Amino acid sequence: MSTQNIDRGWLHERLGTVVLWALLICTESAGQLFTKVAGDQLGQMNFNWLWLSEVARNPGILAAIASYIGAFFVWMLILRRSSLSLAFPLSSLVFVVVLLGSWLGLGEHISLLHWVGVGVIIVGIGLLAEGEES
Repeated sequence: MSTQNIDRGWLHERLGTVVLWALLICTESAGQLFTKVAGDQLGQMNFNWLWLSEVARNPGILAAIASYIGAFFVWMLILRRSSLSLAFPLSSLVFVVVLLGSWLGLGEHISLLHWVGVGVIIVGIGLLAEGEES
């Protein structure tokens, strides 16, 4: 087997992993944001049949459920390629994307302390990734 085929396989595998991570972060973050919007639309939770029928028909809830189902299958694929000790901490990037989505898409105020927390998460992920054995 030539070095060129080995390099291409490594790049293909690495690119596939990056794509899977992007899909996971997007689907999980979308699920959170859809749930927030749907929850705001549904208002007060009175656990009765009428409210449950509204939940079952709400497009935001349906989109959130679809997002979480997609995220589950992508997560399964990621775990086939990665160790759980690295994958689980990397999944905390969802916190960063949800924060950005709530700020940019929902107009929520994000405090300085929250931004510092985002920085800590990113630095922590970088340290974990750096310490990962190849």
